[in-house]
Amino acid sequence: MKIHESWIRERLPKGLPEEAIRRGLSFGGYYREGLKVMSFGERGRPDRLEYEAADEEDLCLWELDKACSRIAAETELLNRKKNAAKWRYSRDHAENGFWFYIERRSYVYNAIEDTRLAWFELYLALIQPSFPRERWEQEVLRHVELMNHWYAAPHWDYDREALCFFEISDSKEHSGGNPDNEEPRPGSVIKMIDG
Repeated sequence: MKIHESWIRERLPKGLPEEAIRRGLSFGGYYREGLKVMSFGERGRPDRLEYEAADEEDLCLWELDKACSRIAAETELLNRKKNAAKWRYSRDHAENGFWFYIERRSYVYNAIEDTRLAWFELYLALIQPSFPRERWEQEVLRHVELMNHWYAAPHWDYDREALCFFEISDSKEHSGGNPDNEEPRPGSVIKMIDG
């Protein structure tokens, strides 16, 4: 699908990895019919409407939104080790269905590592200058909800000035239908590191 690549690139800050930008600007599997964005049907299924823009500007914002989400995810993948240093606990490996952890003596976030945090922070920062304030605020609220999904009580909120998430509770993460908090059990911290 031909996209407004130069318009999107003009709105991206300098210093993003070109590999992440290239992947983010790949809109394979989509095509346009006027202001409608269609996705090709898979395995014989019919094509489906992905987005219907109100006008060309709305279409540009939709493309920017999708590109920034992918760019942020790709950038997080490229920076995963650097971002992991912010967390108190990082999952190391699983044995017999149980996680084993690495604990850091110094950390920014008390929660167990969630790779979505750096991805969502970058995504929200990338779209903020170009999105209308109300539309950006909707994305902020949606991503705060996504970050809090696995917590019994809200754990994360978003600082709209500093463009970052921050912890608002000591609530611990839980897994799916299991209401038990995911917290390192005795003996599951296999290594303590300084940084």
